[in-house]
Amino acid sequence: MVAGVEHEPFGSAALQGVGREPVLAEPLACADILGRSLTERTIERFLDADVEIVSVLAPSEKFLKRAFSSASEKVKVQIVGDVWSAMSHELERFSQIGIDHSFVSSASLYAETDVLDLFYFHRESRRRATRGQDSQGPLDLWMVDCAKARGFDPETLLMQEDGSGSSYFVAGYVNRMRHPRDLRRLVSDALQGHCAMRPAGREIKPGIWVGEGADIHRRSRIVAPAYIGCASKVREDTLITRCSSIERDCYVDCGTAIEDSSILTNTHVGMWLDVSHAVAQGNKLMSLGRDVMLEVSDSSIMRFNGSFRKEVKRGLDLGYRDAAQPVVAEVEPQELSAQKSWQLGASPIQG
Repeated sequence: MVAGVEHEPFGSAALQGVGREPVLAEPLACADILGRSLTERTIERFLDADVEIVSVLAPSEKFLKRAFSSASEKVKVQIVGDVWSAMSHELERFSQIGIDHSFVSSASLYAETDVLDLFYFHRESRRRATRGQDSQGPLDLWMVDCAKARGFDPETLLMQEDGSGSSYFVAGYVNRMRHPRDLRRLVSDALQGHCAMRPAGREIKPGIWVGEGADIHRRSRIVAPAYIGCASKVREDTLITRCSSIERDCYVDCGTAIEDSSILTNTHVGMWLDVSHAVAQGNKLMSLGRDVMLEVSDSSIMRFNGSFRKEVKRGLDLGYRDAAQPVVAEVEPQELSAQKSWQLGASPIQG
């Protein structure tokens, strides 16, 4: 079971500072990171472990349909108004259909752990729930005995407030994804090979990955490690360097330098700018060094590409709306639309 909500314990106060508007147009769990969302990567981790069902519990107004692109009949996406109630309902349903144990994970958690080892550890402990933890404390990752969980409030069960649970130590790489700076850390670690995550695309030079349909001008300069996403355009005299990532459907105009930064999906960055140590989407830029969010009113400097609003509208038309009931819709994940083949001129790309 993969859950994504706007408040603790599943994450993302990260997306906004005190008294400020959200920095990003979507939860961090849904944002493309090196070409794919954390939600999709989490789903695939469970599918690789041969789980029987992956149930994704998502709040309607924030999660976009493209975050659930894994094409598998095992994956069901439920649009919920109350994640805790929906989680209780799912654990009850799993028990009724003969599923003895369930993983529960936050969509915003990236943890490299052997989920089968977690299962065996939990089964030996004979507790209602086993929670993962690392050297920094508890993680939003659990193994739950579905039958023993029946009749218990899921929040009390998972938080183990009654001392009835056990703990499993996760020794591998962990990123809790609570703040845009965590996104930057994950991008940097992945590009440098410090974790198992790999960019979606083709490694055309050592340390340089390019997605399908990317158009990189021959007079641009890409310094490894770096990532250019699907259908993004990088124009002449630009510089992309120091573990920077340009996600899909972005446009970086002439003469601009992107250094130690992530430009998230559907973002147009104007001419002759210097973007350093930041996360940007649309007309918002988060300066990570100063922990300040800037909203740019001049559309010639930064803005959304037109495709973003169309995508949001398409998601809303497909039924992503508020609801009075905990679970109001169940949709099948769809494959991402095929991108045109990527193009690359004789760019002075440096490894």
